[in-house]
Amino acid sequence: MMPMKTRTPRSPRTVQAFDLITPAGEVHRFPMPTWLQRAATALCSFAEPAILLTVVLILAYSAGVLAESLQPLASDACPDQMRLQRDA
Repeated sequence: MMPMKTRTPRSPRTVQAFDLITPAGEVHRFPMPTWLQRAATALCSFAEPAILLTVVLILAYSAGVLAESLQPLASDACPDQMRLQRDA
């Protein structure tokens, strides 16, 4: 029989915080979060949609500026095409 590898005993990990979920779906945190932790959580829940909204608005604005700058190029190409069609 092969000798088994001896395991060194590990010290138990200390639990700093835990969540208790009841059968009704309520979540209880122990220890209770401080007001600063609750404020940070609330701020993060508002910050993520605000960042996404800002990115979408910037993309929409830049697309509008780009479309305005490309419009003269398209109108300049039209007379050239008309001249080429007349000559053919």
